[in-house]
Amino acid sequence: LQQSMEELAALYPQVKSVSVVPVGLTRHRQGLYPLRPYTEGEAQGVVDQVEAFAAQCLAEKGSRIFWCSDEFYLQAGRALPEDDFYEEYTQLENGVGMLRLLETELKGAVMTAPEEIPPVAPFSIATGVAAAPFLGEIIDRAAAKCHTKLDYSVYPVVNHFFGETITVAGLLTGQDLLAQLKGKHLGTRVLLPQNTLRHGETVFLDDMTVEELSQGLGVPVIPVEQDGFALFETIFGV
Repeated sequence: LQQSMEELAALYPQVKSVSVVPVGLTRHRQGLYPLRPYTEGEAQGVVDQVEAFAAQCLAEKGSRIFWCSDEFYLQAGRALPEDDFYEEYTQLENGVGMLRLLETELKGAVMTAPEEIPPVAPFSIATGVAAAPFLGEIIDRAAAKCHTKLDYSVYPVVNHFFGETITVAGLLTGQDLLAQLKGKHLGTRVLLPQNTLRHGETVFLDDMTVEELSQGLGVPVIPVEQDGFALFETIFGV
């Protein structure tokens, strides 16, 4: 990893930014070279190594250039870096800083919200296993600042379709969502990240539609953009 980072850093600014992301290992690996997910300690080592070299790049070149994905921080049990750490969020599409930006935007939505917000009907959120705890934390903080009590649940959905080691929301399927949410206390609606769907469509990776999932669960399923302002508006209705 160190050698690769040094070689890429030498190409700056032609190589402007690089994301370091744990390989996604599905359960469909028969006959392939044996690989395994990072342990917590190994993930911590990667984060430490990348952050140290990135700090050196910042001092020498004016940019960190290298960032670990949110998933690496979650696997390492580490707090996500602060907003300014990510500079221009150039690797956002690769999951670098996505959760921190979501929290920053959610805080911004709270600051511009009305002083009094009407009570919100019970609801639920379905997302990947990795981000579920963080999502619940930032929503609770937003509700507290708005002096609003929410009746909701965050359900981390295990990825049985691709394999339990896949913990990101973007690879969840309709059948896993249906199987694990059916019979749960869902409230009046289920929110889920827009990136669980194929780009520009209302279809999951296994060809189930949002409408079919809604019918199976008996409540509306509402995809929400990966945007804190959109999340706030969807939850609070303002």
